[in-house]
Amino acid sequence: MLFEEYERGQQSNHSPIRSQYLAIKERYPDTILFFRMGDFYEMFDEDAEIVARELEIALTRRDFGRGEKAPMAGVPHQAAESYIARLVSKGYRVAVCEQVSDPALSRGLVEREVTRIVTPGTVVEPAMLAAKRNNFLAAVVMGRNAVGVAYVDITTGEFATTQITTGEPELTLQQEIARIAPAEVLVEAHYGQSSNRKRRWLAALMSEKPLPRLGSNGDPEGAAAFLGEQNELDEDDDEDYAPLARLFKGLAGHVTPYDARFFSEADARHRLQTHFGVVSLEGFGCEKLPLAIRAAGAVLAYVQETQKEIVPQLAALETYSTASFMTLDPHTRRNLELFESGRSGTLKGSLLWVLDRTRTPMGGRLLRRWLGQPLLDITALRQRQEVIAELLADPLVRARLGEILKKIGDVERLINRVRQRIAGPRDLIALASSLRGAAEIRADLAADKEGAAALRAMPSLAALLQRLADTEEVITLIERAIVPEPPASTSEGGIIRPGFNDELDQLRALSQDGQRWLERLEQRERSRTGISSLKVGYNKNTGYFIEVSNAHKQRVPADYQRRQTLTNSERFVTPELKEYEATILNARERINKLESELFAQIRAEIAAQGSERVLATAHALAEIDVYLSLAEVAARNNYCRPELNDGDTIRIIAGRHPVVEQAQPDVPFVPNDAELSNHEAQILIITGPNMAGKSTYLRQVALITLMAQIGSYVPAQAATIGIVDRIFTRIGAQDDLATGQSTFMVEMVETANILHHATPRSLVILDEIGRGTSTYDGLAIARAVVEYLHNNKRCGARTLFATHYHELVEVARVLPRIRCFNVAVSEEEGRILFLRKIVPGGADRSYGVHVAELAGIPRPVIHRAQEILAELESKGEAQARRKAMKDMTMPLGWQMTLFAAESHPILEELKTLDIESLTPIEAISKLYELQQRARRES
Repeated sequence: MLFEEYERGQQSNHSPIRSQYLAIKERYPDTILFFRMGDFYEMFDEDAEIVARELEIALTRRDFGRGEKAPMAGVPHQAAESYIARLVSKGYRVAVCEQVSDPALSRGLVEREVTRIVTPGTVVEPAMLAAKRNNFLAAVVMGRNAVGVAYVDITTGEFATTQITTGEPELTLQQEIARIAPAEVLVEAHYGQSSNRKRRWLAALMSEKPLPRLGSNGDPEGAAAFLGEQNELDEDDDEDYAPLARLFKGLAGHVTPYDARFFSEADARHRLQTHFGVVSLEGFGCEKLPLAIRAAGAVLAYVQETQKEIVPQLAALETYSTASFMTLDPHTRRNLELFESGRSGTLKGSLLWVLDRTRTPMGGRLLRRWLGQPLLDITALRQRQEVIAELLADPLVRARLGEILKKIGDVERLINRVRQRIAGPRDLIALASSLRGAAEIRADLAADKEGAAALRAMPSLAALLQRLADTEEVITLIERAIVPEPPASTSEGGIIRPGFNDELDQLRALSQDGQRWLERLEQRERSRTGISSLKVGYNKNTGYFIEVSNAHKQRVPADYQRRQTLTNSERFVTPELKEYEATILNARERINKLESELFAQIRAEIAAQGSERVLATAHALAEIDVYLSLAEVAARNNYCRPELNDGDTIRIIAGRHPVVEQAQPDVPFVPNDAELSNHEAQILIITGPNMAGKSTYLRQVALITLMAQIGSYVPAQAATIGIVDRIFTRIGAQDDLATGQSTFMVEMVETANILHHATPRSLVILDEIGRGTSTYDGLAIARAVVEYLHNNKRCGARTLFATHYHELVEVARVLPRIRCFNVAVSEEEGRILFLRKIVPGGADRSYGVHVAELAGIPRPVIHRAQEILAELESKGEAQARRKAMKDMTMPLGWQMTLFAAESHPILEELKTLDIESLTPIEAISKLYELQQRARRES
């Protein structure tokens, strides 16, 4: 290939290096090509312009000769990782083109080759990854009544797929993508000649990043040109996959349209069978799941395209079922603030912030996965509870485990870097240190009498510890081969321990002897010449030399050969020095080469012989870390072990909100009870003023239920949880301007989703339904929703309904499974005190003006609001009295109406009165007339 590129350059108008660059760029047109040239990665043409703009670095021009110049931007190869990370975070794909032949040995062009393509879902560099969360690449396939989803984390080796049968594929797909939260998701797209340009443009569109300029002339209206230049598009390049991509907005980091041929079942099946070396996918559980196969095949194809060296580490494919987990839609994940605070968007203030006391990155990732996948299997949940209970019973074991886990790094990602052949010397030392910690856990808790006795009382934890594999061979190999504090890269040398390899030891001895010989040479030449300032030195460009200052150059012996003239000195060489120079330099070169070869062999041996055991140990360590974290949180915060069953009752005694309690440690949290059941108290209607704690109460019931179903202890005095299949929430007011949906429309869409999908095993949280429209509309909708949840047998979900519509309290008188509660308020001398206590009965006031006063609304506004409120309330009471009198005289058979009564003649006259044409006297006269008429008719 190198010769062909060279010949092409000779025969074309391009220089050889330009031809080589264009040939490689042609193979990777939808990427930014980082082209290695010496100590820099250079970008040219449009790539250079994009990089200069996005990274804010200088844009220059390079002269390739033959009258050809091109825009150029470059970054040092040592700092490339940070620049690549910034580009990838903006949605770009980066192809890294390395020099694969030695420039010193190459005749003509240095051979170059793209070694990897970095995309959001295929990042492997530790500095570009979040330690405690997975970096998933996903692919999706939509069928008529089913969806296929597959995902992989190439840094940990996790590879999974599923096929979900559903009547609403879009909704189901959105829920699963929300759970996975991939950094990049592949969607099926049909490509023509302009496929790569279209892919880049759509990816930028979906991620709201600056659009790549698509016009050939580089005009800023590239997007319009792209859409308008139909002559550049194939006829089959018209699939509208943008709606699918928008479905994932806010759920996936980046959306990448990917060639549809990689999604075909034939290609996917063949690719998976070839990769795993099987004739059937039956052993992986997906043989008869075509959509799951298609999604998994597309993921594998993408990894093969972008990260060739990583593919062998994907040694297994897990087929899972979403029916094993509680369903949490994106709204519920956001409303319950599972992973980030709704206000700040940060970890602090989320449920994960409270529960995560893990010491290792892999433990943090596993806890996040548990929190996103609450279980429905009571047996599995009780097993988790049992491990936590055993740890709670022995604080000493918890302390010992915690101290050891602090020493353990990310074994999961470290061993996968070894398998990918990208681990450096420091990675191996970190791996050995971490595995030594795992061995210490086994020895510390199983070998000595005290530890063995403790484990006999902790059978569940003991079973988990047995999964810590014996990795002594790996530890010994690393500790015997690698120096304790190696440099970051093998190119720096000095990574292999003395005594590991005889040839290396001999070369090092020769090099050290050469250094001593040079020192002796310097002393001898000073004595022979009488030049006390004479020096023997080394320069990378000129080699070894004898340096004499200009003041003494007349005393230089005849056998000195001039090598270099400087301003103040001359440099010389002798035949003897030349001979030793060759010996020393050859030894150094051989040392560096041999060290690199030995390191590669060590890494390969670990990957081949010990990676499976190390990976098993990593998974066990992650579980131990999660259990220890949950046990410590339970002990520190006084949580209880919930009772789990298949019944329909949720009973919580003295429950507390786990996040609010920790976010305000100086404020005593007021606990509250809750009891829901399908047969008695199916719906709880909660009334009370704003800021009194209604929303906190609703959320705490949901969070306690969810925590119980990940196996955690819960913030309560006691709890019994009948397993919940889904948690639905409709909380807060928000609009969706991107889709043109108002606040009320969003509220109704989310409510509709709940009513269509809730089951008797679900838990529904509704906060202020119907508040986005007029009072009568809102009250009508709220009551209808309550009645539907109560009366519809298919739905029948356990429900907490917070509302300011006090009229809904009356529903409890006619519907048997509704109970009314309110947040207690104490009112003294015109001021209110929120007691935060949920008590039976309904509230009759909202205290909105009082809350406004607490919020800092100006006093004139508060006073005026109080006047208006008093006036409205008095009018309301008068109307109520008149209505009661009218109802008493209403003939039988009449029905009340929600519509307003016919307008009064005086009001109609006022509406039509032309005030501007009246003189002052006429206006006063007319006002007096209307007043008298009103008095007569009242």
